[in-house]
Amino acid sequence: MSEPERHLSAEDAAFLRRTAASAARELQHTSSLPKVAGLLSMSERDVLGMTEAGDLYSYTTAGGEPRFPSWQFAYGRLLPHLREVVAAIPAGAHPTGVRTLMTTPSPDLMVEVLDRPVSQLIPEIRVSPANWLSGGASLEPVLALLAAFAGAI
Repeated sequence: MSEPERHLSAEDAAFLRRTAASAARELQHTSSLPKVAGLLSMSERDVLGMTEAGDLYSYTTAGGEPRFPSWQFAYGRLLPHLREVVAAIPAGAHPTGVRTLMTTPSPDLMVEVLDRPVSQLIPEIRVSPANWLSGGASLEPVLALLAAFAGAI
């Protein structure tokens, strides 16, 4: 047990360990500023400018490092309608909640299965908002999900 942990209750120490583990897991779903700059073939300064303009979503870690969630990149490009999605993310939303919303298949976002034998058994499947948009589908259902998310926090 570290020195600071000796002054915490067992419950507080356990909470801090869970919080640190959660933050570490969340980092696995993000990219660093240099990596995003390379992916988008632009300078780090331009990436930060995109973030400030609302064209890209990021959050800052406790250590002050900007992190860019991977759900907003599709096939090495920015997700279609990303500016509108970023604008609809509620202020103060936790990055894990935003990632979960954007990457979890939703019953409100169904796509037709085109493979003939499969489609006879499963005519439609649920997709995540990120996959929905990367496939070229309309923005409105995703904005509706984000509005419901905003109302729930």
